Amino acid sequence: MNTASRAHALTLHDREVLKITSVSEVLNFDETTVSMSVGESVLTISGDSLSVSSLSLENGEVTVCGKIDAIVYLDGAKRKKGIGRFFGA
Repeated sequence: MNTASRAHALTLHDREVLKITSVSEVLNFDETTVSMSVGESVLTISGDSLSVSSLSLENGEVTVCGKIDAIVYLDGAKRKKGIGRFFGA
């Protein structure tokens, strides 16, 4: 299935539960940051006490729980730079 052309959706409940669809890969996660590939973008969620409470890459669905402070997209050329920063490159 081509995830680059699929639409995705975000549903945020009370800044504590974020459901994302059309996720192709979870790139990185810890208590303060969760990063994933969504189409041609990297979606990064920042906050406190974050956890991936459900993950189904087969269905492209991820649920992140915790105190969510920011949701940021990195597109195109910025994507490579952003990923490099996550891994110390």
